[in-house]
Amino acid sequence: GDREGFSLHPLMSVPTGSEPAVLRGAGAVVDGTSERAIETARALAEALGMRVSRVEPADRVAYHAAAAMAANFMVALEACAERLAATAGVSREQLAPLVLATAQQWAEMGPEAALTGPIVRGDEAVVARHREAIAERTPELLEMWDALAEATRALAGRTAWA
Repeated sequence: GDREGFSLHPLMSVPTGSEPAVLRGAGAVVDGTSERAIETARALAEALGMRVSRVEPADRVAYHAAAAMAANFMVALEACAERLAATAGVSREQLAPLVLATAQQWAEMGPEAALTGPIVRGDEAVVARHREAIAERTPELLEMWDALAEATRALAGRTAWA
């Protein structure tokens, strides 16, 4: 007979040995070869407590890029912040509560409301001093810092998105 199939992709980091409860509340993307297959995937995801949406095949690469950006770029960015902080004797353990609280605020309130700091306040004198410190201590991070500072200005409504 005709074979049916579905995909169910959790938007969650799932380390080896995780319990299924790690998926509760996570996003999930489903698709399938038939409406029945899609509904099966949706029902399974919902039974696991996931927030489900269907992503068309043409959109699959874009959603996957967004998920990789959200997870991996955040880790890379925090590693850079950790590197700069270490030059001042500040540890990852000290930065972590700030990062976790900010991620929670982004999740609950959205990006504009979660922004804080000198760029949002328009304090470009402080921003310039930050840039000088980065240029001096971690110059390899300057190009990324410039791009993210510009994205932050745009998010804060201080400039247009490039």
